[in-house]
Amino acid sequence: MKDKHAMSEEITTKDNRKNKRSLAILAVLLLLLCLVSGLFIRYLLKPEPLPELILPNNELNYPPHYLFSIYGVEQPVGIALSPDGSRIYVSESGGERMIKMFNRDGDELGAFAPPKTQRGERSPVYMATDQHGRLFVTDRLQHAIFVYDADGTYLDTLLTADLSLSEYVDRHIGGLQDGTTYAYNVFHSLVYYQIPGYEEATIPAPIFPSRWAPLGIRIDAQNNVFVTNVQEGSNQVHTFGLPADTILTGWYSVNQNSPTFGETGQHNGELSYPNTAVTDSHGRIYVSDGNNGRIAVWDSNHNFLYNFGGGNGEDALSLPRGIFIDEKDRLFVVDAVGQNIKVYNVTGEEPAFLYSFGDWGMEDGLFNYPNDIVVDQSGRIYIVDRENHRVQVWSY
Repeated sequence: MKDKHAMSEEITTKDNRKNKRSLAILAVLLLLLCLVSGLFIRYLLKPEPLPELILPNNELNYPPHYLFSIYGVEQPVGIALSPDGSRIYVSESGGERMIKMFNRDGDELGAFAPPKTQRGERSPVYMATDQHGRLFVTDRLQHAIFVYDADGTYLDTLLTADLSLSEYVDRHIGGLQDGTTYAYNVFHSLVYYQIPGYEEATIPAPIFPSRWAPLGIRIDAQNNVFVTNVQEGSNQVHTFGLPADTILTGWYSVNQNSPTFGETGQHNGELSYPNTAVTDSHGRIYVSDGNNGRIAVWDSNHNFLYNFGGGNGEDALSLPRGIFIDEKDRLFVVDAVGQNIKVYNVTGEEPAFLYSFGDWGMEDGLFNYPNDIVVDQSGRIYIVDRENHRVQVWSY
């Protein structure tokens, strides 16, 4: 047992510690009292609004949460929204390979496909809408970009980087009357057209020295179109302007000298199966360089800047596919092999990794080869979850 002297020393030590803590707390309180008193006296001597207390903004750092999923799609690979966000367009790589249209609640509104095509002759992938609500859809089998109105009515086809189907028909039949319909299937040797009041007729199909292979498509707020071309030996990004007409009869005049950037390879400024290209508020262009496992960045004049997303850290990418930049300059990257979405802040000179969300699985909020993403103005995030045959909806 402790003797009385030892116990007395222990009690004294504890009392000293308490006194020190009390003094420290008292000092902090006195400091706060002095600060408040100083502000009060300052206000009495010079009554004006006190300086605003600015708290750090951590909004960018919070990941989104899962809401629900939209079903009724077969192996979806691409997604786009109408300008007002009320319609959701989803491209299928399985089943009938249609474009499915849904409302915000996930109710199907309709389905459509290119005219004169069968299931095995089409393969829609990425999509984008312009300011007028037109929907542009790349097709891997047709080597073309199909254009529809907001309801899915077919309007036109981009056959190459500098030729639309409406232009081709216009040149060959001596003028395109209002209401004339036309269609082209790359597996056929004819172009079909029908003038109002006449039977359907045909003209020879165009002959191309080589066929482009459009894959990704994005349209920015200025109606500039960015298309990734994965043609063998010519992996690059095309930039276009959009003619004002509903159909693209003026495509050649607007885009006969449209710029391209990038080339096939693994070095800086080179691409290997680029999926999509988007722009930030500074005009920089970000390209998901799929098979190189990185994001490549160019400035607005198409000068290469840098790559990021390589390596082995938490911000590293395995197989980047669809990408999207929201109004807060957050870059969302779908990592198909990583089975998640990686988010970067691109407001500064170089991107800063924020967080990732998602993992592999079949339950709600888990992914099985996600492929594309789009974010609406309310902060809703739509992600195509290919092998789970659904579209996941997340929100901030």
